[in-house]
Amino acid sequence: MKKQSNKNRKFLNFIYVLFILLLLSWIFFWGNNSFYKKWKLKRKIDRMEQQYNTLKAQNDSLADYNYRLKTDPETAEEVAREEHGLIKSDETVFIFKEASNDSLKQEQKSGKKSSKLPVIKSIIEK
Repeated sequence: MKKQSNKNRKFLNFIYVLFILLLLSWIFFWGNNSFYKKWKLKRKIDRMEQQYNTLKAQNDSLADYNYRLKTDPETAEEVAREEHGLIKSDETVFIFKEASNDSLKQEQKSGKKSSKLPVIKSIIEK
């Protein structure tokens, strides 16, 4: 009779340990409110807050730039010059172009010293 109860006791201990392990794994990993899922949500929230702060800083910068464009004539002139290529009537504009590879090869063949300086063209409007 002791042999049977000893077998039953081992089996019940095994079932008990298995149940405890399943319960702990459910609490830590698989449950809806598990520690693992909470940790993943916390990381996601941190990333989203970082993205929010970055976008907020960009938005503030663009709002400030927009305000300066509306109120400051120098900023508007700067944008017109850079983006639309506008120049004043009494200005000299220098346009730099790189020398083409063909002209460099011809200079090297002819024995001339090759200068890799860009070709300068000036446009003078009066």
